[in-house]
Amino acid sequence: MAKRDHIDVGFQGMKELEQLFEEMPENFEAIAIEEMTMYGKLVEEGAKALVHHDEGDLEDSISFDEAKRVGQEIVVEGGSSSVYAWRRHEEPYRPGTHTKYDNGAKYPRYYLNGRGRRTLTKARWRGYKPGRKFMQNAINATEADYNSMNERIRDRTLEGDSK
Repeated sequence: MAKRDHIDVGFQGMKELEQLFEEMPENFEAIAIEEMTMYGKLVEEGAKALVHHDEGDLEDSISFDEAKRVGQEIVVEGGSSSVYAWRRHEEPYRPGTHTKYDNGAKYPRYYLNGRGRRTLTKARWRGYKPGRKFMQNAINATEADYNSMNERIRDRTLEGDSK
């Protein structure tokens, strides 16, 4: 009877691959925290660019923390510490032209359809006008960045990037 030929397949680098899999959870968490922190700073930049601007207090109150692990999730928290922020974000625009009163001074025709002169002179950010829904618009404007961040987290984790 004839002897059958056979092929042996061996894998080199199994120890390295095993080590990569063992280190993956820690690397993933560190990479995700780093990447999500950078994304949070981008949203902060966008929110500041898109928020109303009169005195600048509301803009100055916007900040995002570094990402952190909370239970089974990695989160980045941010927003404004001003109680005025929610009102400016959600309140509908008031149509028409209105006067601004500030410390006894009167500025006729200062507001136009809910935006003051200083807000109207702010530049657009990624296609969005400064004004209401500034936080939501900052997130909408960075959707592609969010998707890219997730791809970088995946790629860096699979490559064993521990930085």
